[in-house]
Amino acid sequence: MKNEMLDNVFLEIKNIVNSLGFTCLGVFLAKEDGTFVVRIYLDIEGHVDLSDCETVSRSVAEYLDTVDKELPEHYLLEVTSPGLERPLFSAEDFDTYSGKNAEILTKKNKKYNAILNGFNEDNSVNIIVSGEKIKILFDDIKNAHLIYTKETGQKKTFKKILKKKKN
Repeated sequence: MKNEMLDNVFLEIKNIVNSLGFTCLGVFLAKEDGTFVVRIYLDIEGHVDLSDCETVSRSVAEYLDTVDKELPEHYLLEVTSPGLERPLFSAEDFDTYSGKNAEILTKKNKKYNAILNGFNEDNSVNIIVSGEKIKILFDDIKNAHLIYTKETGQKKTFKKILKKKKN
């Protein structure tokens, strides 16, 4: 598999997702438990629901059938929302979610649990770890995602629903 060909396939997938009215946050090929997974993260104002994922999955699957030589012989297609602990894909994400808690893993396998503090013109990310300001080059980040923290005043409706179902 050549990276350039795969990049072209992923670019076309993003175009398909965007043409359907969604925002394509990212497309990745990962190997999990010996199986290749083409994972598409999509977003839309409000929230992504199951029918949204089905719509995107059908359209993308039709396209992937035409370029199957560019992908592994066997793979799974997964279309999903970014969720509460949404992955951070782009420089803009680090600005958009400034002030939020995140987990960042660098390419040197150093892990930070930090507060995001914006993105700089020199292609670096500002974070705060235990009150200390740290700067990380964006290109040195292997992956990053938000860490869900309960907001002040947030109701515990999930636990109430579980208790009701047990009765």
